[in-house]
Parts: sequence; C-alpha cells; structure tokens
Amino acid sequence: MKTKKAKKSPAVILAALVFLSFGNLSVAASSVKNYPNIDWKQAELNYVAALASDNLEVRRSAAGFLGEYRITNANDPLINVLKHDKVECVRMAAALALMMIDTPAGRAAVEEASLYDGSDKVAKFCRSLLMPGNENISAAE
Repeated sequence: MKTKKAKKSPAVILAALVFLSFGNLSVAASSVKNYPNIDWKQAELNYVAALASDNLEVRRSAAGFLGEYRITNANDPLINVLKHDKVECVRMAAALALMMIDTPAGRAAVEEASLYDGSDKVAKFCRSLLMPGNENISAAE
C-alpha cells in the first residue's frame, strides 16, 4: 500500500530548517556568551569543511549551524552551496543561513536564487525569505 507524501508549505519548511539548524571570525555575541569554551575558529573550519561532505544531512546541518552562530566568514562557502549543491534542502538551508548571517552579498545570492534557481521549490523558498516581515530572521539573537 502506497502512502501519500504530505505537501509542506514554505512556512513549515522554514520552521523545520530553523529547528534542525542552526565572522575575520565574527560570531553572534550571544553565541560567544552562551558557549564561552568553544574554539569558534575551529568550529568555523569544521562547519565550512562539512559543507563539502558527501552526506546531505551533514551539509544541511553545517549550513544551519553557520547561520545560527552567524559566522560571516562562511558567507562565500554558503553562497557556493546555494548556487551549486544538487540537493534542494541543502540549498534551502544555505539560503536560510545566508539570511541569518545578513550580509549584502548573501542577500544578493538569495535574491538571485529566488529568480534563477532551477528548482521552483528552492526559488519559492528564497522568495519567502525575502518577503517583508522576515527581517527578524537575521536580527534574532
């Protein structure tokens, strides 16, 4: 007996990505305060390296943590993932992370993906991230 897959709205996907997730080294001040014993430079290196993993869940999780901790040095690697990763959910995690990190280059990459990503699902998700009212994605600490 086949089961039907439930369709998920962009809001549900966004909530799931935030829940599953997630710099010179710039880390959100709250992260440094809440986790004072973490070597943030090493964490950055590990998460950026994980973006190249063969395991899609590792890539998606790494993007989430880079966004959650607002590691701005990860901006370029996340843009690369958004533009080139073959898996939709990984590109969506990268888009969300870029919006959380909140740099002009990251926002421009999400805007570009909202127009030109080969997946309607990813493009729609990126458009939802750019909608008015989502400004707090990057401001939440």
